[in-house]
Amino acid sequence: MFNENRMVARLSEELSLALGISPSKAKLIGNASALHDIGKIAVPEKILNKRGKLTPKEFGIIKTHTTIGAQMLSTMQGSLGKLAYSIALLHHEDWLGTGYWGISADHLPSHISIVTTVDTYVALISKRPYKKAWTQKDALSYLHTHTGTKFSPEIIKVFSKLIEGKDAVC
Repeated sequence: MFNENRMVARLSEELSLALGISPSKAKLIGNASALHDIGKIAVPEKILNKRGKLTPKEFGIIKTHTTIGAQMLSTMQGSLGKLAYSIALLHHEDWLGTGYWGISADHLPSHISIVTTVDTYVALISKRPYKKAWTQKDALSYLHTHTGTKFSPEIIKVFSKLIEGKDAVC
């Protein structure tokens, strides 16, 4: 999980730069995104590592990692703290508002869509107890298939160019 968080941080910073965000803001987004799943420390391992499909109750428990993480980060000061808080809370929001809390991208800052895209990609290419790691090609195909519903078309366009030519493990 630690390496995945580092990959999310690095790719979030690179994607931010590729989208024209200033280097200082991109660095902040990268650093803050490394903490996006900090709330998972409060989720029982038997649920996080479950091999089969989650029950609705288990999925409800998984969803709490966003609010718990945001609560943990709520006392962080400055720009990094504000970004880390919002990313922890909202990184499972979809472009059309079909994510955990039903907030669409037009009501979210762009850094949320950046981290959502990167986090999904990293999760897909990573081995988990309940799934094999996907290939880079399959992961990008998934992102493209869900462009305009789960993911921002602009961000996916730039992210695809960024990822093509990199090793899947980046």
